[in-house]
Amino acid sequence: MRFLSGAWTLYIIWYLRDRPRRFGDLKRDIGEVSAKVLTDRLRELEKLGVVSRTVKPTSPPTVEYAITPLGARLKPILNAIATVGPDLNRRTAGRAATAGSHS
Repeated sequence: MRFLSGAWTLYIIWYLRDRPRRFGDLKRDIGEVSAKVLTDRLRELEKLGVVSRTVKPTSPPTVEYAITPLGARLKPILNAIATVGPDLNRRTAGRAATAGSHS
C-alpha cells in the first residue's frame, strides 16, 4: 500500500496503462507535477519493475516509458479506484455541505 500512496504513482500508472508515453506527454497529462518529481518517481517505478524506460534510436534520441507486465497487474486496482472515486467525492461534498449548514 505504501507503494501506491507515493506522490503521483497512480497518475503515472494510469497514463501508461494503455500505451507507452514520452516524458513530456506524461508531464502534460498529469499537469501539476514538477519535472524533477516526475523523473524521480519514474526512476523509482522503473527500479520496482512497474515501468520500463526505452531509449529510441532517433535524432535526437527519445525516451518512452511503458507499463511492464507487473505494472499491468495494477490495472484492476486503478479501474476500481476510478469507479469508486466519483461516489466518494459526492459523499465528501455532501458531508461538507451538511457541516457548513450547521455553522
